[in-house]
Amino acid sequence: MTSAQPSDKWTGIGLTDIGLVRKLNQDAFSIDNTLQLWVLADGMGGHAGGELASQNAVKTIPDFIRTQLGTETSPYVQPEKLASLLGQGLESANQSIRKEAAEHERLKGMGTTIVVVAISHSPTGFQACVAHTGDSRAYLFRQGSLSLWTKDHTLMEERLALNLITPEQVRTHPLRHVLTKALGIDPEAQPTVQTYPLDPSDLILLCSDGLTKMLTDQEIQTIVGQEAPHAEAICRTLVATANQLGGEDNTTVVLIRLH
Repeated sequence: MTSAQPSDKWTGIGLTDIGLVRKLNQDAFSIDNTLQLWVLADGMGGHAGGELASQNAVKTIPDFIRTQLGTETSPYVQPEKLASLLGQGLESANQSIRKEAAEHERLKGMGTTIVVVAISHSPTGFQACVAHTGDSRAYLFRQGSLSLWTKDHTLMEERLALNLITPEQVRTHPLRHVLTKALGIDPEAQPTVQTYPLDPSDLILLCSDGLTKMLTDQEIQTIVGQEAPHAEAICRTLVATANQLGGEDNTTVVLIRLH
């Protein structure tokens, strides 16, 4: 692993699209390259509740992290502390969404998936802290190979872990999108938070399930490999391909790389 230098900076670029079926885009994302923090959310709920929930999350989490860090920035915070802050940030967003829903009857039941990445810099290298709830995903693309960092919080994923269903059955199962966790639904968010070492040549991809409904991991890997390291081209091609294959949902992607 190459040591991190003070001038090294990871940068993200994002793209969201309503798709070909939905009337509203309930996805949202935020990018803070200075803070080294990237957030993607996929909202759910009628009467624009999903849209409000996702927008709430992508604002509340960065605001919380900034407030907690004060004059510090994510790159120079120890990975353990940064991971803890991400978990707290998701809990803060969970409470904010629940409060907003409680104040407006029409927003009752609104919620959102969330996936967040923050990068810590240290003399020994880069560390990516990843927090999520729901089925929005974070992938690592390294040396031509795509690997999934996050594990979907879905009913089918739980059944898969118990060997009650096969991966092939999951892809077409009518209940494959039923979530077991999301912000705004339960009193506590209980996110999954993990830390991964990074190489300077790595690419990080965040996406909503509008992408993974339409493309397999192998298809995503092929596109990222063909377009790498051009982040904007990767985002455009992924979204365009999802729409070419039917665009059944909103599709949002964020691509992060060392600049």
